[in-house]
Amino acid sequence: MLVASIERRLARLEAMEAIRALKARYAALADAKYTPGYERQGDEEMRRVAWQQALCFTEDATWEAGDGFGNALTGREQLHEWFQRSPWCFAVHYYGSPEFDIDGTEAHARWRLWQLALRKDTREAVLLAATTEESYRRESDEAWRCSRMRFVGLHLTPLGHGPDPLVATLAALDVRRPSPTGETG
Repeated sequence: MLVASIERRLARLEAMEAIRALKARYAALADAKYTPGYERQGDEEMRRVAWQQALCFTEDATWEAGDGFGNALTGREQLHEWFQRSPWCFAVHYYGSPEFDIDGTEAHARWRLWQLALRKDTREAVLLAATTEESYRRESDEAWRCSRMRFVGLHLTPLGHGPDPLVATLAALDVRRPSPTGETG
């Protein structure tokens, strides 16, 4: 009985560590698509890194991120395409505070995301905060991969424009931006 309990607890801890390592890899690859000079990588390197990022997901994975962030996607190929055309020219992702539910070869987690990014279209610095609800599956090669990523409570704010409220989409940021005459929207 004690041995079975220890084995279950050890399997849970190993799954949590494998998923943490997967999440760290995903975030590092998301950031590797940009150069230290705040530019997107060249086409070939962007395709390569975006494919490595897509490999963090199962073949049938779903992505639910909303307007301006890929919307709803299904499958590794669609994720690969999205990762190549994301709205940034620079990004740094910080995931933390995971909450895990592990059940054999299936797992669920909630993560908190802080992301500093530069928009590709305006070069504006943006702070993004969100919670992600994710499902994972340990596949036949024993690797854990994300099978579903859903962004909840997405909040963005431009940096350096004074006290602005948080907004939930890039389009809403555009409305808040002052015009050349000093008026917003």
